[in-house]
Amino acid sequence: MLKPLIATALLLSSGWAIAAEPPLTAALYAQKLGVGMDVDWARTERGIREFDPLVVRDFRAKGISHVRIRVADEPTEARLIHLRKLVEACEQYGVIPIIAYQADSYKNDPKADNEKEVTDWWIAVAHYFGKRSPLLGFDLIYEPADKLNHNAASLNRVYEKTIKVIHSIDADRMIFIAPRLRAAPKISPASSCLRTAKTFCWRSGISFRGGPLKNNGKYPWTSGMAAEKAAIHNRIATALRWQQKTGHVSWVGAGAWGSQTALHPPRRKWPLPRLWPASCKRRKYPTRLTPISSFYDGEEGAWRPAPERCWRR
Repeated sequence: MLKPLIATALLLSSGWAIAAEPPLTAALYAQKLGVGMDVDWARTERGIREFDPLVVRDFRAKGISHVRIRVADEPTEARLIHLRKLVEACEQYGVIPIIAYQADSYKNDPKADNEKEVTDWWIAVAHYFGKRSPLLGFDLIYEPADKLNHNAASLNRVYEKTIKVIHSIDADRMIFIAPRLRAAPKISPASSCLRTAKTFCWRSGISFRGGPLKNNGKYPWTSGMAAEKAAIHNRIATALRWQQKTGHVSWVGAGAWGSQTALHPPRRKWPLPRLWPASCKRRKYPTRLTPISSFYDGEEGAWRPAPERCWRR
């Protein structure tokens, strides 16, 4: 009976005792995120039907370290089971999963009933996962837009209520929230939201379509010129200053690059998605790319050759 005790004492005295894992903070979580991508594995019927766990393996092999899983429909039992399947596949292959709720009804009409629907949706999801899957993140509203751009009070009210109830279920759950006017890095969620969420509340945003510079009120496709590079660096620097000022960790995304049309041919399409992740990686700052269809051919199960170079630099 003394042998196990003696062995334990020797391990402790020699410094070989296994150290406990440090608590997962937002800062540690950020270090794990790296470059990610938005995916439709739970948003469309086709995405649900055709999902193969080996796709997650392919993503990890190409350097994608997190995915934002968009969900549009009610949290039925079948939907929750599918989400669990996705989360388990991500855990198996070392990719961090983030569930993002579309909340389309709420974005189109932020009335009281729709506010409650968003919170109820997350209550169901939070209860389903409980304290399991500690790296699983919740993105409360996928890209707040539409009427929410002019209703900050409603958006902050939903954030406060939803954060509070999620953390009553799992106090350590990582939560992402985005400001209204998400392409404007200087607009932050209400400070009360951040206080409620302790250190686990993130600022998700700073996405833009086409390019970082406006021309006649629009964002044209980027060509990679010096002014555009400077604008990208300034966007990231603004987010970092916000992070340093508030003490809250942030996470940014570069928005859609649109379809391959005559107006936006592929040769003009790729400077921005190459510049953005490269700039973030140099600063060890987490980011994501979207849409998946521009980078990965789901039908063929293969990466598109040019986009793959966006994050492999």
